[in-house]
Amino acid sequence: MYNEIARSQAARWLSAAPTSLLGLPLHRSRPRRSSRARPRRVLQLRRLIVRLYSSPIVDLQEWSALVCNCDFFFNDPQNESVAEQLRERVRFFKEQNRDIDFYIVPEPVWLDKKFPELAKQVKRPCVALISTDKTWITFMKLRLDRVLRIDLKDMPDSEVLAVGGEVPEFKPVGKWTAPYARYTPGWWKVFEPKH
Repeated sequence: MYNEIARSQAARWLSAAPTSLLGLPLHRSRPRRSSRARPRRVLQLRRLIVRLYSSPIVDLQEWSALVCNCDFFFNDPQNESVAEQLRERVRFFKEQNRDIDFYIVPEPVWLDKKFPELAKQVKRPCVALISTDKTWITFMKLRLDRVLRIDLKDMPDSEVLAVGGEVPEFKPVGKWTAPYARYTPGWWKVFEPKH
């Protein structure tokens, strides 16, 4: 799946790149005199494309994560719009025919292994919202406010998506004053990585 994404991104880049980046002139002010120059450049470009499509592409994506306490993420009234934002993002991705690039990882395994000092700052049980879109993660960091942002560089997808526990079922506490009902507990399960 990720190789297909990387290859489609490479193809998109090649189609959108100015031809001067590919070794071809941006425009011709007069007719070309040498008939040998163009075929050689075209062959170089074709070899580059063949190399991109035939070589194995391994984890070109860099993941970023927001880590916080489960109770804060799922049960705090301030964060009740997170569910709607995630659903809206899924809808947008379907419209664009893109694969989902974000997950909710309960008790991420990499937190204690790779970032033990940061793990001490998070009350347990914890959860991580991970994505390959750093701009969106920055937006969500500003939206959620009290979360840790961690860049997961040089980590394979299998390690990033490793789940170390489950999110407890939160029961509503206190008086609910909104004119609509609370979201059903467990709404986040559709965003957990599928193994």
